[in-house]
Amino acid sequence: MNARKNATRTRTEEFELVVDDTPLFVKATAFQTYTMETQYRVSVNGSPVYIFGWHPALKRITAIDRGSAASNIPSKVVDAIGDQLYHRMAA
Repeated sequence: MNARKNATRTRTEEFELVVDDTPLFVKATAFQTYTMETQYRVSVNGSPVYIFGWHPALKRITAIDRGSAASNIPSKVVDAIGDQLYHRMAA
């Protein structure tokens, strides 16, 4: 007999964006934090993973890494990814 664990499945979205004439290939995987907040592991063109999530003051999905990694992504790219995540996964 097969025992199934009661686990939530993660969903990975892959999409392409063009920002300032630069093509970007984005992979984003949704996950839930221990507070049941949905966040996203995001990789751009095979980069290390950045964490995106809802920013209540900005009222949008944006990069929320606490370290310097998130500051390496141009703000136009962060905005474009946040918009796509909101429309594709969060809505």
